[in-house]
Amino acid sequence: AQAVLASRAPRGAGLTRLTRSWATSGCERSGSRLCEAMGKKGKKAKVTGTPDVVKFKATREFWLLSECVQIQESLPFVAGDRLDELDNRKIARYLNMIGLLAEHLGVVAKRDYRFNYHHKYLAPTPQFFPFGYDAETILQARHMQDKASITYNGQEYPYSEALRALSEEFLKAVDSNFTKIASEIEPRLRDDFSVGLKRFKVELREVLETFDEVWTAYEQKYVEARHEILTKVFEPIDRLVTYEMLLSNAEERLDIEAKQTLENTLAGEIEKITNLLIPETEQHQFPKDTIPLAEACIFYESKCSEEWLHNAKWLLKDYLELRLYIAKIPEERMSPELKDNAVFIRFLKKFHESVLEARGALDFVSKLPKIIHAKTSSNWMTKKLLEPDLRYIQQTAHLAMENMN
Repeated sequence: AQAVLASRAPRGAGLTRLTRSWATSGCERSGSRLCEAMGKKGKKAKVTGTPDVVKFKATREFWLLSECVQIQESLPFVAGDRLDELDNRKIARYLNMIGLLAEHLGVVAKRDYRFNYHHKYLAPTPQFFPFGYDAETILQARHMQDKASITYNGQEYPYSEALRALSEEFLKAVDSNFTKIASEIEPRLRDDFSVGLKRFKVELREVLETFDEVWTAYEQKYVEARHEILTKVFEPIDRLVTYEMLLSNAEERLDIEAKQTLENTLAGEIEKITNLLIPETEQHQFPKDTIPLAEACIFYESKCSEEWLHNAKWLLKDYLELRLYIAKIPEERMSPELKDNAVFIRFLKKFHESVLEARGALDFVSKLPKIIHAKTSSNWMTKKLLEPDLRYIQQTAHLAMENMN
């Protein structure tokens, strides 16, 4: 019943301005104007309370309690109020204070779901030991009230109606708990913890545990739903990573037939995602067997013109750079808005342009015997074999740029 009344009360209800002694001791640590003004007059308010309370007032935890009360007085209701940038910062700061207090009082709930449901390609890399409360969870719950879907790369992905209803309940519970936490703290700051510090901390911990249960119950449902959506968003990326890995394995085994098949498959996936993210590329399709034919240009070097040979080598260089980037995606991570990954887009454009420029050379060698039947040596072009050459090209290009500057 108290929680219900608290949720209906105005945000500042029951909370009064703090006494001069408390404000002075609190602002001395936060560097407020009041403290500066008193310093100029040479006055300092007496720190009141029992010896253990006086000692506690010099700790970071007391400052956190003071901050919670001050911020909560002007905190908006997350369930209904319109939130601007300042409001969002207040909410984030309040959550930060609560998180630090919860950690200090030993309110530690398992949050393995944050790591387990952080998509393997999503940037940034998740924390291994996450704690605290992210204001983004509140913003996403608010967004879900207005629109039960999220858009990535121009495509809409719906959330379930059950999660939308849960979001509404969550926001109301957050408002109730925000008020209850500050209402638990403010009277004890005014009366110098008359109930005793030990009892105060036990009671505050119980309130924070209730808030933590509300938060984690909702957040787990939300991150599970988000993971399901991101799995669909990253499907094209997952195919690139998977085929690149299979291709690397085939190259290690020197399984040339599998190598050429996977090269064609990977090139096809690259073309699809290039057309998706750079629509103007759709009008020019890749030739069949793009990469095997580029390697054939090197094999038939004596039959190709200097220009054709140059274009084929440049195509293989851009192809290798793109492959190396794809191989590092699980480590480097990406934005789900795929167009926002500038390096990825740059590599796709370069590779597409190189393919188009090499079409004459590729068309010529396509009429010659396939190198899988003509080549007898084991010196096939693999990522491992070509990487040193690529690094040399990149280093010399970098030095050339430095000399020009």
